[in-house]
Amino acid sequence: MYNFDNTTTRFSLLNALRLAEASSLVYDPLSAVESKVKNEWGFPKCELFDDHDTQAFMCSNETMIILAFRGSQTPEDWQTDFKVRLVASAFGRVHRGFNEGLDYIWGDVERILALFRDQNQKIWVTGHSLGAALAALAVDRLTEEEMDVSGLYTFGQPRVGDNKFADNFDDKIKYRSFRFVNDEDIVTRVPPRSLGYAHIGTVRYFDCHGDLYTDNIFWRKWLSYSESATVRSSDRFSELKSQYPNGLEDHSLNRYIKNIRKNYIKETGFKTYKDYLDSM
Repeated sequence: MYNFDNTTTRFSLLNALRLAEASSLVYDPLSAVESKVKNEWGFPKCELFDDHDTQAFMCSNETMIILAFRGSQTPEDWQTDFKVRLVASAFGRVHRGFNEGLDYIWGDVERILALFRDQNQKIWVTGHSLGAALAALAVDRLTEEEMDVSGLYTFGQPRVGDNKFADNFDDKIKYRSFRFVNDEDIVTRVPPRSLGYAHIGTVRYFDCHGDLYTDNIFWRKWLSYSESATVRSSDRFSELKSQYPNGLEDHSLNRYIKNIRKNYIKETGFKTYKDYLDSM
């Protein structure tokens, strides 16, 4: 069954691990997603979304709903000048490509969410890479519609909007929004701030040893090293790839899951890996 703490909106490594697993599952063929969610995780309801390469799934039981977005494109695909352009949203400006990608399935997401949320279930949203960006924008839209989102957990998330957007987002849900950054992951450094972009949420940073920091001191230090005056986002990404050769490897969702698992086992004091597996 799906071991999850649905009673808190505070940061939880258990919840981070389970939502990272949901972010990983959405990369599987959609038919396999439904089978695992229903037969192994114990969620009787599951809906799949797939339109113009934007993919996601939503599942629900009597207490919670999970919405997980897939990062189905390479970072280069959404670093082009055309897609990286900031466009107007309800509050602030957002990444044109991410926003259009979410638009493809948003009507269906709203419709299914209304059907699934028949017992006022708590809503959890997650994603990796492009999926993380879509998850963040989805939470922004849900909160603007006065939907109570219990938590957003993202992994390797790029910036999605400008300072005004980030300020409005954080005013609503910063302390229920946790953005994981793994060491040199270069996707978390784009699009550049020089184009007007800003990060959202509360950062959780893994260093090169996989140790977790729950403040932003080390993240800010690394970020200051990696910032440049590069104007074009595609040039910025190429520059970071050259400067930080581990940057794409550190973007792997498997590395995020490995590091979260390591810190969860340390936090809970399991004596063996089998004890940890039995707890799940």
